Amino acid sequence: MVKGVRFSGVRSGIKAAGLDLGLVSFDEAVPHAALYTRNKVKAAHILYNERRAARRVAALLVNSGCANACTGENGIEDLATIAKELAGRLNIREEEILFASTGVIGRRLPVETVVAGLPALVAGLSGGRLEVFARAMMTTDTYPKIVEERVPGDGGCSIAGVAKGAGMINPLFATMLAFIFTDYPLDPIRMRRLLPTLSRKTFERISVDGDTSTNDTVMLFSTKPGAPAQAGTGSLKQTLARVMKALALLIVKDGEGATKVIHLTVKSAQQKRVAEALARRIAGSPLVKTAFFGCDPNWGRVIAAAGDAEVPLDPEKVEIAIQGEVLAREGIEAPFSEEKLKGLMAAPEIELVVDLHDGRASYDMYTTDLTYDYIKINASYRS
Repeated sequence: MVKGVRFSGVRSGIKAAGLDLGLVSFDEAVPHAALYTRNKVKAAHILYNERRAARRVAALLVNSGCANACTGENGIEDLATIAKELAGRLNIREEEILFASTGVIGRRLPVETVVAGLPALVAGLSGGRLEVFARAMMTTDTYPKIVEERVPGDGGCSIAGVAKGAGMINPLFATMLAFIFTDYPLDPIRMRRLLPTLSRKTFERISVDGDTSTNDTVMLFSTKPGAPAQAGTGSLKQTLARVMKALALLIVKDGEGATKVIHLTVKSAQQKRVAEALARRIAGSPLVKTAFFGCDPNWGRVIAAAGDAEVPLDPEKVEIAIQGEVLAREGIEAPFSEEKLKGLMAAPEIELVVDLHDGRASYDMYTTDLTYDYIKINASYRS
């Protein structure tokens, strides 16, 4: 358990059913680092958070059921109203409060509903209620996503991460909220270096449907501000990386309607940017994803998507393998057993390797299959 932080969650009525309002309260105001969506359309909570003058954070309020995106200045003003009410109840400054929202785009937060839920939310704060907080920010998620680890060493420090996300998942962030808490001593400069570096290797390497949300948010908090001991920073970085990767995999495994997770590796490229572009194009291809859903070893869809990535590619060097079985070599089909491949592709986790035989750079990421249930879930999302 991370020391110096408490959690809570309630059903306020933003959603028709279930918990929809979560609160994090810190014993003392703490430093943080944040990353937000690269979508040019940004939710009100991002615009509000970026306008804050305070350097430290005393509370984080998260809601589900309403994205509070595309709501103009009214959406930002609504958060200011809520901040004033919450600050009074927590005896903190309004500027020390951060927000995060997830849900349907285009609707303003019901301010009176949120404010009415604050007394119970504050009263329920406890160090042991991380799961309640995690459930309060779920939308189409089927389970709460929580990862906890101890940092190796004598300090007895911990890291706890919580995330939500299942659809509108794209590697340049997703309909994803992720919050990571640690009582390991960290100064703001170190935090702001660590978070983007580790996010590029974790949260930015998952994809469900290739759509980037207006609300994507990742935050890192340290409840013990200060410069880390140099001897322990390696252990911290490794543990933090494991927590973030585990959270990212929980998101992709819970992809809307998904039945399979595909680990895609593009290797032997001339440059990393080429490998990344190819990986992202293949991972986002509906035809590739539906082939995996149908256990169809249709490698032609993979090479066709690769050829459309707008980066240099020599198809006569490309080798494609699924679950270790080579389907294509030097850009043409290699002998393989279709029956065997269909069986291998029925597994819940599948390895897809695209070898360019053109260099030493590589890039890997995780994606899902595309199913009938994905369409059903998103065809009725507003209702």
